[in-house]
Amino acid sequence: MDKTQDKDVKQDEKAAIKDSAESSRKVSSSKRRRRPVKPEGFKEFETLAKGIIEADGSSYYEWLHERHQDIILNFNVSNQKQITNVAKKGE
Repeated sequence: MDKTQDKDVKQDEKAAIKDSAESSRKVSSSKRRRRPVKPEGFKEFETLAKGIIEADGSSYYEWLHERHQDIILNFNVSNQKQITNVAKKGE
């Protein structure tokens, strides 16, 4: 190979590497999760709820954790029939 061809090959390799790096950056940025937007007035209501719950002698974060657990448990129970049907079809 002469020097001109060697230079062209190196430039092509650099371009391929650059394109690959740019496309991987595009993929990673498109996969980023968008931060959920809190509804208007959320902070004020959260503060009021904390005040009410803590005035009752309870912990806001324990109360919130219990609500999260309720959601998960109810979700699992409501989908139990569907999960059972899928499992039976797989047998």
